[in-house]
Amino acid sequence: MKKFIVKVLPLILIGVVFVWMGQGFAQQPTRMLKDLAGRQFIIPKQVNKVSGLDPLLTYMLWRLAPQKLISIDKQFKSQLSFMTDEEIKKLATLPVTGVYYDGSINREQMLLLKPDVILSYKKDPDIEKKQEDYSALVVAASKDSLEELEASWRFIGKVVGNEKEGNQLADYWHQTMARIISKVAKIPDKDRLKVYYAQRDVNSTVGPKAIMASIIRTAGGVNLYDSMTGAMIQQESENIPTPMEQILAWNPDVIITGAAKSRDVIMSDPQWQNVSAVKNKRVYASLSFERLDNIQSLMGLVWVACKLYPERVKVDFTKETRNFYSKMYHHDKLTEAQIYEEKN
Repeated sequence: MKKFIVKVLPLILIGVVFVWMGQGFAQQPTRMLKDLAGRQFIIPKQVNKVSGLDPLLTYMLWRLAPQKLISIDKQFKSQLSFMTDEEIKKLATLPVTGVYYDGSINREQMLLLKPDVILSYKKDPDIEKKQEDYSALVVAASKDSLEELEASWRFIGKVVGNEKEGNQLADYWHQTMARIISKVAKIPDKDRLKVYYAQRDVNSTVGPKAIMASIIRTAGGVNLYDSMTGAMIQQESENIPTPMEQILAWNPDVIITGAAKSRDVIMSDPQWQNVSAVKNKRVYASLSFERLDNIQSLMGLVWVACKLYPERVKVDFTKETRNFYSKMYHHDKLTEAQIYEEKN
C-alpha cells in the first residue's frame, strides 16, 4: 500500500498543478480576432511580448508597441538607419531571429523567447506548421497591396493593444492613397502608361499580385503581367524571369528599377535601345527614401505617380516625404539631398 501511495501521489500532485495552471490560463481575459488570412482565433486581452518574422512586420510592431517587441529579424537589423542613435542602440540589444521566407527561423530560439504572439503573412506557406511548432499564437498580416498594408496597420494595432494609433496611421495611409487615386482616376485606359518594373536582374519583374504591381496600378500605370492574364506565372512572385523578346514585344513606356545600377544597365545595354522607355529617357531609379516595397511603399506610390503623370500629379514630394517619415519613424531631420538620393 505504501509503495502504491509513493508511486501515485506524485502523479496526483502533478495533475493538480496542471489543472491549476489550466484554470489560471482560462481566467486570463481573452478576445476573438480575425487575421488577414481570414482565420478566427482567441487572443489574450493583454499581449505583452511580440515577435515578427519579416522586416516590415518587425517595423510595424516596433512602431505600434516598441516596449513589447522582444526580437528583431535579421533583415530588419540592416534597416535601422532611419532610427535615432538611441533607438538603434536599444534595438541592437534584442535577439535576432530568422525570417519566414527562407527557412532561417530557429524553432528552439522562438520557444525560448516565449512571445505571446508571432506575426507572419497570409502568404506564408508554413503558417499552420509554425502554429503547431511554437507555443505562441501565430497570426497573419499582409503586404500584397497598399490596401492590405492599410488593413495590416489596423489589425496589428488590435493585436498589440494600440488600436488608436494603428487606426491613425491606417487613416493617413488611406488618405494619401486616395489623393493620388483622385489625380489619376480620369485617365482613359488607352492613355495609361505601360510600366516595366525591373529587379536587380533587369530581366526579372513582378507578378500582378505583388506590392510593386499594386503601386504601379494605383499610380495609374499598367504592369507587364496585368496585361497578360493567361500567362502561367506565380501571381504573387516578386522575381519572375522575363525574356528580352517579351519585353521588346510589350514595349513599355516607362521602366522603374529598384536601384540606380539596374537603371544604368538598361540605359547602356544595346538590347534595350529600341524600347520606348529607353528612347524617351523614361527609365527611373528608385530613391533611398521611397521604395515600391516595405513601409516606404506609400512614398513609392507618390513618387511613381509623379514620374508617370507629372502634368496631373503635382504634389510637393519633399514635403510628402518629410511628413511620412515624421509620422512613420518619428524622424524630422531629412535633408532634400537625402530625399532625392538614388538607391544603389
